[in-house]
Amino acid sequence: MRKNSSSYPVELVSDVFGDSPVLADILSGVSRVLLVADLNVVQRTAGLGTKIGRYVQAHGITLAGSPVVIGGGEKIKSDGLQSVQTLATAILDAKLGRDDVVLALGGGTLLDVAGYAAAQTRGGVQIVRLPTTPLSMMGAAFADRASVNLASVKDALRVASVPKAVVVDPTFAATVLDGVWRSGMGEAARLAVAMDTTLLKKLEKLLPDYAAHRPGILDEVVQAVLATRAKKGGSDLALWAANRFESLSGYKQPHGYGVSLGLLLEAQAAVARGALSEADAQRVRDLLQGCGALDGLSHAQHLLQQADALLCGLDAWLLGSSEGVPTLSALGKSAPAAAPDRESYRAALKGMCAG
Repeated sequence: MRKNSSSYPVELVSDVFGDSPVLADILSGVSRVLLVADLNVVQRTAGLGTKIGRYVQAHGITLAGSPVVIGGGEKIKSDGLQSVQTLATAILDAKLGRDDVVLALGGGTLLDVAGYAAAQTRGGVQIVRLPTTPLSMMGAAFADRASVNLASVKDALRVASVPKAVVVDPTFAATVLDGVWRSGMGEAARLAVAMDTTLLKKLEKLLPDYAAHRPGILDEVVQAVLATRAKKGGSDLALWAANRFESLSGYKQPHGYGVSLGLLLEAQAAVARGALSEADAQRVRDLLQGCGALDGLSHAQHLLQQADALLCGLDAWLLGSSEGVPTLSALGKSAPAAAPDRESYRAALKGMCAG
């Protein structure tokens, strides 16, 4: 077991609904559990329902009614709170209280919507997060808040949402689409570039195997990322840009690709400011390109040319932050800037348009 910087347990488990007692131990003492699952996960994971049924029966876990299954993807965060209301209604119908738990099984958007509904219903219901995509295993599952979109603003509505625990099972990622797999390395790279050059070197070493989908490689990547998180916490570097790329595209640009574009933008802007060498920026680009996380770059050229609109994302971030916008001060180091250098971002966007 690892402790995250927020002190809740983080468990890395293979086949969580198999013979492992980890999830059952986390849920011991819990009265009832409401399972909320991502439709994509349910449809692509053979025999999942039967496996969960056997697991809860074997470990004496009491389910609070039938599982709630909703679609995944950014649309459930942008539907005018309809998905939130669906889950909140299910929580009310099940009469969940403080001794109960919402078990959220899915990608980052499902974790957000489930967390938002759980935090807002009956004064707050506990949540255990079980992320199923590479990006959520390394990023979204560890957020201390839950967010949904409103009026084309990414994560406009936010509430505090600290999980009871996070259980990471890399075997779920075997069923994700190839683009979801590729963009997962973008989140790992973002944390490495922001916080830890040792992690960066590890990812560079593992890159060929990750690009080739070698069995077991995700376990190694996630384990390395979790070790960094346990030691150094997290970072919001590049997330302002990732959010802006998504919203400007009408959420056609997936979050994973937005993260990778945002990280490349931060690296190039740091070069323009003199904070990063061209060689270090190339390391960032090579890592992202090598795993395919920059496949969204060719489809984002029209966004890169909207510098004024993109840089509005800086203002949006500053409105919601008391510390400033995280920027790179060196490879493996980031610091908040109350007045970020916009011209460096403009120069970086021009360079990204050209190449």
